[in-house]
Amino acid sequence: MIEAFIHVAGPAGSGKTTFVEAVLRGVDRWWLAARGVRNDALREAREKSPKAHPELRRYREAGVTAAALFEFSESDIGSDEFFMTHLMEDYSEGIVIEGDNPLGFVNLRAYIAPPPRGGKSLFIRYQRDRAKEERDKVAAMESLLRRPEGAAELLDQLVGTPFGNYARGHKTILENACADFLSIIEKARTAPPPKPTEHWAIADGYAGIEHAQLVVVNIRSEPERRDAERLLAELARLRKEPALFDDILGIRETNIPITGHT
Repeated sequence: MIEAFIHVAGPAGSGKTTFVEAVLRGVDRWWLAARGVRNDALREAREKSPKAHPELRRYREAGVTAAALFEFSESDIGSDEFFMTHLMEDYSEGIVIEGDNPLGFVNLRAYIAPPPRGGKSLFIRYQRDRAKEERDKVAAMESLLRRPEGAAELLDQLVGTPFGNYARGHKTILENACADFLSIIEKARTAPPPKPTEHWAIADGYAGIEHAQLVVVNIRSEPERRDAERLLAELARLRKEPALFDDILGIRETNIPITGHT
């Protein structure tokens, strides 16, 4: 039975695989490793284990029981698809997933980051076009309602899959839900467009760092140390300053500090 799930994220070239190797060499035997690749164009998830794949080869050399490449789409996240792979048939005590994460949970979220260059900040201000967001939301609802299962799929998204499945067996519930959705669309079309608003966001190249529990800034030379330490100091502000926390993390996140290392 797997006791530990570790996800390692970060931009390309940041040193994720090197970190995974260090983790695998520091644990006992019977660990698995996977390279996750999200591709929303896929109709179904797929697993591969090519011997020549560079990351998989490095996992194997680090001593894993088995390694695989897992490609998946957004709809597969949190589903059973990953657990149905050949990789997960092997006995193991833990698994490290590098890259995109197909699971809805992990025990540890690690992020490997390069130090920012040129004194750039981890946080940026950006303007949200709320009117466009509302138009896109309405267009997506209309597009979904044109499909035979559209109302049920909207219920899946807004209320939850159990209720959506229940509604599929009750025509009246689906008809009422469809009428309610059409009413929401009509009100959105006639309402005054919301004004743009400014928010804090994570700078390009560091998406996902805000959700990490452990952040390792990978410095390759001593001059980079100052930039690395500044990045970790900024990261500490994320869970201390209300404006940053509210805009970037929101109410679903905790204010437990992120552990940072260089």
